[in-house]
Amino acid sequence: MSCFKDVYFWRQSLILIGDSVHSAGTGLMLSFSSVLNPALLSNSTDIRATPEEVSWISASLGFAGLVGLLVLPPFFQHFGRKTIHIALNCLLSIGFLCFFFSNSITGLFIGKFIQGIDMGGVTITIFIIAEYSHPKRRGYFMTIKKASVSVGSLLCHSLYFSWTWRQIALIAVVPYTISTVMILFWPESPAYLAMKGKYKECEKSHIWLFGNSQKSIKDLDELLTAQMERRNKRPKTPMEMVKRILGKFARKDFMKPTLIVALLTLMVDASGRYYMILYIIQIVVEITGDTSTAVYCSIAADIFTMIALIFQGFVIKRISRRKILLYFGVTSTVLTYILSLIIYLQSNHKIGADLLWLTPSLIVFNSFMGFVGVIPTAFTVIGEIYPLEHKGTGSFAAGVLFTGLYAITVKFIPTIIDELGVEGMFAIFATCLLVCVIGLYFTLIETKDRTLQDIEDEIKGVKRMNECLISAT
Repeated sequence: MSCFKDVYFWRQSLILIGDSVHSAGTGLMLSFSSVLNPALLSNSTDIRATPEEVSWISASLGFAGLVGLLVLPPFFQHFGRKTIHIALNCLLSIGFLCFFFSNSITGLFIGKFIQGIDMGGVTITIFIIAEYSHPKRRGYFMTIKKASVSVGSLLCHSLYFSWTWRQIALIAVVPYTISTVMILFWPESPAYLAMKGKYKECEKSHIWLFGNSQKSIKDLDELLTAQMERRNKRPKTPMEMVKRILGKFARKDFMKPTLIVALLTLMVDASGRYYMILYIIQIVVEITGDTSTAVYCSIAADIFTMIALIFQGFVIKRISRRKILLYFGVTSTVLTYILSLIIYLQSNHKIGADLLWLTPSLIVFNSFMGFVGVIPTAFTVIGEIYPLEHKGTGSFAAGVLFTGLYAITVKFIPTIIDELGVEGMFAIFATCLLVCVIGLYFTLIETKDRTLQDIEDEIKGVKRMNECLISAT
């Protein structure tokens, strides 16, 4: 049956569209510094800031995420996927409204801090899409989600030509409003309902999303079996609960996914996911000395990112996750080292210095290759790799890694460029990529076209017999 005639495809797409609209808003949020920072450092707005204040405003997005890490993962596990998604939309909207009404540096810090709380739950929406999508659709659904971030980024960079940062902040509230309305029509996640022991509701939600085919019922049986076993082993006293929570951090089925997530998060950062959004204009100006070239390069990077994600939709359907991450990881490593070498030769020995478009073109091409392979695939695996019982703790761990690396990247890239030059920055990122590729070679399992329960069983070393539990519930 064509997917366009498949009612379950459209039901899962309802979830995807609601989340993707949110992701477009996230693209606006991540790119907003590239619009706000130049205005604060110039005479084009009523608020003035020093370079140091501007760097701290941008970096506060990551540091405030540590606050979100204390609140959002427990919220995610206890109140459900719909409620947490609406809460994320509200936080980001309030942050943009703070920007719109702000008339001081303090107001901008408050807006960034509120949005930074949301950064503590950055992996939550990845987990949500993984739970709501069919295993065969999960890969390209994640790709569409990442493409939506690029749409928001392109919109932000394009509006920079004719709109003020306040106007952009106001329009950025619209995607979150649309997303919230769509979320109201979602069912609750079957995985969350099973975890909470709401088996009848889980069955109803699972059938609504995935149908009642023999394969779908088998997947539902496995989900219910695993969660019934887990609930039967629940601690009975507060002391047992504390021991169990602390013991999670030493368990193999938590530590191995966390190591994989750490390597993937570092790989995403080193591939240019965030420095390309925030600092591409500064990087290209540093290389070429031409601001207009830098602005056009940023727009070209956004356009090529969306083209890359279209290609990635085909790649992730046909090639295993492990092969994509290893092969494209090696490619990105080599390209980044080449970039570092070319910039060094141009700036220090004037070799190829007259080829003004060579380096910007290579930067855009390197970003293109990252988005074809490494970046969206890494996010897909992050959404798949944690067992259901560790989703809350895993969201906390992944959030610590993400916000920590994001804050370090945003805060220290200008310093690295000043001290080591752009060539030194690319050399550092290339070395990080090399370390990640080697680490993933030894740790990463294959997740393509597998149910989340099947992946969880491999992580735990469980071989499960096929049981029929629907009648028992």
